[in-house]
Amino acid sequence: MSLSLPPANVGVLALVGLVPFLWALRDAGPKRGLALGSVFGLVYFGAVLYWILLFGEMGFTALVAASAAFAGLFGFLAPAVRLPGRPVLSAFGLAALWTVVMEWFRSAWPLGGFTWGGAGYTQAGDRLLLPLATVTGVWGVAFVVVAVNGLLVVALERGRGRAAGALGAACVAGALIVGPALIPFASADGRRLDVAAIQVDVRGARGLPGAQEDRAVTQMNVALDQRLATDPPDLAVWGEGAIDPGSWTDPGAMAQVRSAIAAVDVPTLAGAVTVGRGGNERTEAVLFDRSGRLTDRYAKVHLVPFGEYVPWRSELSWIKALEQIPVDRIPGGRIHTLSAEGVPAFGTPICYENSFPGVDRTMVREGAKFIVVITNNASYGFTAASRQHLLMSRLRAVEDGRWVVHAAVSGISAFIDPSGRVIAERGLFEAGIVRRTILTSDRRTPYVRYGDWFPAAALLLSVGLILVPRRRREPRRHPSPLPKRPRTLVLLPTYNERTTIAQIIDGLLALPEKVDMLVIDDRSPDGTAEVVRAFAAFQGGRVRLVERPGKVGLASAYLLGFKTALDEGYDLVVEMDSDLSHQPEELHGLLTAAHSADLVLGSRYVPGGSVTNWSRARVALSRAGNAYARFALGISLSDATSGFRAYRRGLLQDLLRTPIRSEGYGFQIELAMRAWNAGASVAEVPITFREREHGHSKISRRIVLEALWLVTVWGVKARFLSARRGEADPP
Repeated sequence: MSLSLPPANVGVLALVGLVPFLWALRDAGPKRGLALGSVFGLVYFGAVLYWILLFGEMGFTALVAASAAFAGLFGFLAPAVRLPGRPVLSAFGLAALWTVVMEWFRSAWPLGGFTWGGAGYTQAGDRLLLPLATVTGVWGVAFVVVAVNGLLVVALERGRGRAAGALGAACVAGALIVGPALIPFASADGRRLDVAAIQVDVRGARGLPGAQEDRAVTQMNVALDQRLATDPPDLAVWGEGAIDPGSWTDPGAMAQVRSAIAAVDVPTLAGAVTVGRGGNERTEAVLFDRSGRLTDRYAKVHLVPFGEYVPWRSELSWIKALEQIPVDRIPGGRIHTLSAEGVPAFGTPICYENSFPGVDRTMVREGAKFIVVITNNASYGFTAASRQHLLMSRLRAVEDGRWVVHAAVSGISAFIDPSGRVIAERGLFEAGIVRRTILTSDRRTPYVRYGDWFPAAALLLSVGLILVPRRRREPRRHPSPLPKRPRTLVLLPTYNERTTIAQIIDGLLALPEKVDMLVIDDRSPDGTAEVVRAFAAFQGGRVRLVERPGKVGLASAYLLGFKTALDEGYDLVVEMDSDLSHQPEELHGLLTAAHSADLVLGSRYVPGGSVTNWSRARVALSRAGNAYARFALGISLSDATSGFRAYRRGLLQDLLRTPIRSEGYGFQIELAMRAWNAGASVAEVPITFREREHGHSKISRRIVLEALWLVTVWGVKARFLSARRGEADPP
């Protein structure tokens, strides 16, 4: 992937360069994705940003590590945007996630962001794909680059047995590459303007004391500028660093500058580090009129951290290398245009600012008819830094539909038309004048009009794919036939249900199905156990009692009952409340449905089901909780919190292989979710739920909140695990 950028600059490699990385992410969970992304980021940014080593290993390491962190975040989140069975949509999801994390977020944070190495810049020379930038900015180009790689991964996967699917994915990739060619590049429609950019070789001034070096560089610009006197252009441009503090504070040097400009009789833009009252320094673009009088200026708004200022200077004072930056420059107050007599308004992003699309776009929205980027990359020598920077100006030209004059104090200087083509160029440290006639423009591209809408849309797509429920398509197994009279054990947890337990037991004994009952009592103070013992004495084992030493919870009562049922060979196991909220006669419907389902839920919220004695607010809250469970967990169940249900023996054995630690509603939801995710057949039959009139509820507010939290946690896990295992597995 790094070979798609300078120095190799083989842009087409970016369309395949991510394939190995995305292939490795196919079955990765979040932890492995984080590791893979971090390794990719360290190697990729290490190769692309090698030129930072000129300023020391510490700066290089910090910048590469910070950039790689975003690649790690991409890898961490990648499993959550992959949808089982939807490979093409998943490829677009990965592209959207990359656009948001690796391009947009990285361009904004930390310390104002950093954009070098963006995937969109690899396509500065792609005449088919590049027009897309007029609509989406560089963000859309980056999206297509990653989407094409993702679709090639799909094609490789499908090529092992589904040729049609592989061909389809490859065709979509091809359409993404060539489709943008239908978008016209912006064309300039304004007046002609003759612009000359001055480029010097600053190496001739190196080694001189600081102020003398500044004056020497200024004198080099003055000398070249004087050559324009015989054939003056409409505008002359001196690169960033042409007038640095040693010249700015020297009256003699500035007099020489003004005299030279007046002699040529041309408005002149120069890059300067100005010194104000109190010694405050600013990085500025200063504009002189024909007489050499300073008439306008733009102060750089987006300064380079650890280059033009030191964040947290006092806390980082132990780093000796920071002494090379003795002064923190002051940023400008706002982004605006410059203008001079005979020259229409133009934008002047200064060096690093040009790597942020919003700076140039704001200048165009403010009325800039063309863009002049003044830059100083001389400190990077003959490395690829200058060539990489030039790619950014090419994208800015396309995005904004403007001619761009890329004026570097020692190169690379170039003229770029609105289609991103380099019309004229002077190489590094080649002193001379680069001159061309450009066209101004009033037109606005869709990107200028609507700004960064595309990364915002990519964020919505990424979030949407993360949130979309991971639904099981169909049961993976179908229940085997039950015995004609399956052995059924009904579990009845009790606490202070003396007034209702007898009616419950009588109702169950009257059912046509011969069911057994296990009452699990938590030492009810009201004497519930005595009532149950009386039934047990006369029912020949159909009614049994287990007494526990205290109130230890509903989930533990059911788990005890499950173990008993499995140990004793029951075919069906029923959960049921003992307070008459579940009517004994309605168990018949559950047991009938159990002949064709692994799990049957008595549901309040399917047609025919109802709730009595609840307020509308409580019903709405219960429905909302179940809706949230469906959304978060991808389970198509209307009443996953129902405590009236029947399990087949085989399913229950599978569910209990992994410990269950939730309580109350969380317990019921977890078992329903596990059954669903295991591919079991789950049915719902309507019941009428009646609010208890006797006894004490076993569900506390804490248990309700715990259920909501657990559903959220399980939902997040389901989204991350689904990509790796084909569907949402049990946590």
